[in-house]
Amino acid sequence: MQPDEVVHLATATNPAEAHLWQQVLQAEGVRSQAVGDYLNAGIGDVPGFQAEVWVHRQDLERARAILDSYRQAPTAEAEEE
Repeated sequence: MQPDEVVHLATATNPAEAHLWQQVLQAEGVRSQAVGDYLNAGIGDVPGFQAEVWVHRQDLERARAILDSYRQAPTAEAEEE
């Protein structure tokens, strides 16, 4: 295995979510790439074609921890309720 090998981190429910995750990772210093985010523009909303976030293998565990922490953080809407 190569540490610079690019591997799948997560599949997003939509392209905006994938880009948001990418920004969260970037803010923490983890290089990542959102892929597949333009597929729905050409073929519509087809199951199996979703936006994904990929990272370097050497950053995978850290990226998982960052993304898990982000997903578990309360949102502004939840805090208002």
